[in-house]
Amino acid sequence: MRKSDFIGLLLLAFVIGCRFSVPVADFYATRCYPVISHGLSWCASYVPFSLEEIIVIGFVLAFIRVLVRTIRRKQGFGRWLGKTLRLVLWLVVWFYMGWGNNYFRTPLYPRMGIQQLTFEKEAFHRFLTDYTGVLNECAGADKTWNRDVLASEIRAFYSEQVTKYGYTGLCDWQQVKKPLLNPLYSAVGVLGFMGPFFCESQLNTDLPDIEYPFTLAHEMAHLAGVTSEAEANYWAYVFCRQSKEAAVQYSGYLCLLGYAAANASALLQDGEYDAWSESLSPEVQEDYNRIHEFWQGKRVKVIDNIQRWMMDQLLKSNNVSEGARDYFGVIAMIMTMETQQCTEI
Repeated sequence: MRKSDFIGLLLLAFVIGCRFSVPVADFYATRCYPVISHGLSWCASYVPFSLEEIIVIGFVLAFIRVLVRTIRRKQGFGRWLGKTLRLVLWLVVWFYMGWGNNYFRTPLYPRMGIQQLTFEKEAFHRFLTDYTGVLNECAGADKTWNRDVLASEIRAFYSEQVTKYGYTGLCDWQQVKKPLLNPLYSAVGVLGFMGPFFCESQLNTDLPDIEYPFTLAHEMAHLAGVTSEAEANYWAYVFCRQSKEAAVQYSGYLCLLGYAAANASALLQDGEYDAWSESLSPEVQEDYNRIHEFWQGKRVKVIDNIQRWMMDQLLKSNNVSEGARDYFGVIAMIMTMETQQCTEI
């Protein structure tokens, strides 16, 4: 045992405490995470490229090195196991202390003292009618936003509006970065991701302009401490909806269309669903189909299936019972928050 091992074990004990004690996780989310995320992202801001992938690759190479050295030096199983467990210890501790402990805090609804809206067909119909009307009105808006200005507005939105719901404000140095392995993310349909090791947000460089505002706001939500994919979609939608830029508003509404369609398909009869889909303007349908075909053309099915399974398992192991299906919960969240008038945005 090394001295560093004792430090790692103490940190692991805190991680376990967060997993099994909501008050401990709440303490981390409100007291520890703001300091940790600002500190890690400040260090990463001096590097123009993503550090997240480098850390993951570094850990993979370290595991391989331990195995190869064990075989070449003919060391016993115990020596290999000890070194491997040490690497696992620091990988787990870094992931959860950097960001992952947010999974175990009190969820948004209990923090706000509200309950999720139970499904009522009439309410869902009203939502679809209102949503589709605004979506059709926004279609065709010209892109006038600047990426740097947009990022600044999103950081201000989370710092000024969303912190009242228990999340962490964002700093000027927390800039979005480009992934080093971008073709891999396009092959599995990943538009962006939140890096837990240095609290960096990355966006796929193939991302079309029409999806950029919503996706950037989604990843910035994770940076603020949001772990639920449905909730990250919700805050991204709220930001886009309140924007003064028509193209940003359209990004928010259009990026919800897939989730709205999935909910409508599951909850409406065939005739009702067909009537709703026909109410979408030709321009909306064209934009949605074009984006769908764009990403489908880049996907590699085998890798995509593996990534989806891994993502599903990661979420389920961290208190997200719906797994990868959690993304689709955004519609229920929008209806709940708007019905109970919880957001003053």
